[in-house]
Amino acid sequence: MTVELFVSDESLIADRKRALAEHILRKLTTEPASPQSVLAKARELTHVLVRTPEVWATGGAAAPRYLVRLTVPGSWSNNSEFGDHVIPLITKAIAESETDQDRLTRDPHCVIQIVGLREHNLGALGRKLTTTEITKIMTQEYRESGDHAEAPEGYAVDPVCGMTVELSTARFTLTHDGTDYAFCAPVCRKVFAEEHVVPG
Repeated sequence: MTVELFVSDESLIADRKRALAEHILRKLTTEPASPQSVLAKARELTHVLVRTPEVWATGGAAAPRYLVRLTVPGSWSNNSEFGDHVIPLITKAIAESETDQDRLTRDPHCVIQIVGLREHNLGALGRKLTTTEITKIMTQEYRESGDHAEAPEGYAVDPVCGMTVELSTARFTLTHDGTDYAFCAPVCRKVFAEEHVVPG
């Protein structure tokens, strides 16, 4: 995931830009219900860039403006729940750097664009990667650790990424060897199926 934050405030010094970038990175990769190994790998694969353009023209009040371009695998951007989660999270992270922390939910001064990359248009390790491969990289340590927490009553733990999933609303499930599994996203279900379900 790449976050490009364009800030209209030309007086923003490098230290404040770095602090803002690190704050957004922490907010995007902190989830109490996720294993630390998955979050650490997510941080390693997430990049936050903060830039002040040489020229910025827009109407309205002269208060600092923010334009965020969030580039992610297309399967993430095609899921409306992703936007429901990430847009308020990024807006809040940026607002926390302001004296008036409600301004960005009151005025349209923080625009967030989610750009989805087509499959095979993201690469690392010297090669192109699929969304499934990225998920495998992020969750490998957790999956291999065997250190899986017990889920509270009415919940399940996604066996791929360790997220807690409410069973009554679980949209992605799979039964394997008589056990029902719930997943936080279709890509986690796909990773599990590829590793555990032998094609018939």
